[in-house]
Amino acid sequence: MILTYLLIGVIFTLFIDVIINLLSNNNSFPNNVEWGNLERIFCILLWPMALVIFIGSFLVKYFNL
Repeated sequence: MILTYLLIGVIFTLFIDVIINLLSNNNSFPNNVEWGNLERIFCILLWPMALVIFIGSFLVKYFNL
């Protein structure tokens, strides 16, 4: 059960890492945002909260709210 939770967190963090790399390569992402190992560990452990924040930010940006 715990391994499943952590595996989902690792996959979600990998997804976020890929998005950050793609956006930073297209100059669509601010350069002052740091995504280090500490942030990755917190994202793996707290992925449900990170997922809610990601979806909320995506919807606000997509619908220009």
